Amino acid sequence: MKKNWYSLFTVLFLLLCAAPFLFMPLLGPSEAAANEVLASRPILFTKHGLNFEYLNDLSGYIGDRFAFRQELVTANASLTAALFHESASPSVVLGSDGWLYYANTLDDYLGTSVMSRRELFRAAHTLALAREYAESQGARFLFTIAPNKNALYPAHMPKKYPAAQQPGNRKHLTLLLQQQGVPYCDLYATLSQEPTPVYYKTDSHWDGYGSALACDALVKALGGTGSLSSENFTLAGHRGDLYEMLYPAGTALELGRVLARPRTFSYVGGFHAADDMTIRTKSHGDMGSLLMFRDSFGNLLHADLAESFSRAVFLRSTALRFDLLDGADTIIFELVERNLPQLLTNPPVMPAPVRQFTPPTDTIAATVEWTKRPCEELPELACYTGTVSLPEPLDWDSPLYVTLNGTTYEASLTAPAGQDFTLYAPETETDPQFFIRSGGIWLCCK
Repeated sequence: MKKNWYSLFTVLFLLLCAAPFLFMPLLGPSEAAANEVLASRPILFTKHGLNFEYLNDLSGYIGDRFAFRQELVTANASLTAALFHESASPSVVLGSDGWLYYANTLDDYLGTSVMSRRELFRAAHTLALAREYAESQGARFLFTIAPNKNALYPAHMPKKYPAAQQPGNRKHLTLLLQQQGVPYCDLYATLSQEPTPVYYKTDSHWDGYGSALACDALVKALGGTGSLSSENFTLAGHRGDLYEMLYPAGTALELGRVLARPRTFSYVGGFHAADDMTIRTKSHGDMGSLLMFRDSFGNLLHADLAESFSRAVFLRSTALRFDLLDGADTIIFELVERNLPQLLTNPPVMPAPVRQFTPPTDTIAATVEWTKRPCEELPELACYTGTVSLPEPLDWDSPLYVTLNGTTYEASLTAPAGQDFTLYAPETETDPQFFIRSGGIWLCCK
C-alpha cells in the first residue's frame, strides 16, 4: 500500500513539473514582460540550410516561453522579497517602503564607473561640435540629462549599497559643458527642489508632474515661459516598469500625477505608442520647429513639449542624426544619467567642421589605423573611423585634426566601441594626415 502511495506521489510530482511544458501548446508561449528580451521561435531550416543549433535554440525558447512562466516568476519574487527582502531579478534593486530602483544605475550610485578626464572631455567636446554645427544651420542646441532615480531619492536604497562620496559623471560633465560652451539645462537642480517625489516608486521614470517640471525647465532655457507644471493634475493608476520586471504577473497599480486637461497638439502620420522610434506632432505653439533626440524619459516629455512647438519630431535615438534636421530651428538632446558613456560611442552624423590650421613640422611615431566607408546618411561624404596609438601621453583635452587634400577638418572624438574618432568628410584617394597634441605641442602622426 505504501509503495502505491509513493508511486502516486511520484507521478503527481512529475506531472506538476511537466505542467508548464504540457500546457504550452494549449495556452501558447509566455510573452515578455516590461523590457525583457526572450528567445525567438527556433527555425529548423535557414536560407543556408539545416540549422545545426536547432536543439540549443529550442531549449532556450522553451526555457523562456513555458506556460505559467510569468506567474511562477512573480511567485518566486514575492516569496524572496517577503522572506529575505531581496530582489529576485538582477535588473531590479529592492528598496525600502516599496521603492524599486533600476540595477543599471548602481555603477553611477556607487561611483564605480566614473569616466576618465579624457573620456569626459571627449563627450563634452563632441556636444560642443554638435552645438557648433546646429548653429551653423540656424538652429539652437540644448542638452539635458534626466537624473537617475537614486540620484534624486537615495534614502530608500538598501544600506548595503553605500552612495559614492565623490562627484560622478553627471557633475563632472556639467562643469566641462560650461567650459565648452554647450547650452545645458540642469534637470537635477529643478527636480531636486520639489518637496515630494516626482518619480514613481515602482518605475524608473518621472510621473506626469515630474515631466511637466522638466518641460518647463527646458522651455525656459530656450527663452519661453514654461508654466505647464502650474496647471491642474489628477491621479491615475500606473504599472511601473520596475514592478513589471520584478512581478511580471502582478496587477498592482501605483497612483501618479497626470495632466488633467486634454492635449492641444495632434500627431502627424502613424502613432502607436509613446515609445515609437519616430513621433511627429503639430500644434499652435509659438516656439518654432523642434527636433528632439530622446530616450524613454521622452515617453511622457514629448507630449508636454509638443504643445510649445508648431511642429516637432521626436526621435528615440542617442545618436545625433543631423541628417534628419529638415529645417528645425531648435534641437534638444535628452539623455538619462546612466547612459552618459554612450556619448563616447555614438558620433553625431554631420559634416566635420573645417579648421584653419598650420601643420606642424614635428612628427611623432604613432600608429593610426583607419578605414573609410561610404556614408548612407550623408551620401556626398565618406565616413572615416579609426584608432590612434601614441608612444607618449596625449593631452587630455587634445582634439584630433585630419587633413584631406589640403583642407583640415576636426574629427569627432566619439566612435563605435574600439575606435577613437569619426570623421564625415569628402572622399579622397590620398591618405589623410592626422594631428594631435601632446605636452602642449601639436604633432603630426607618422
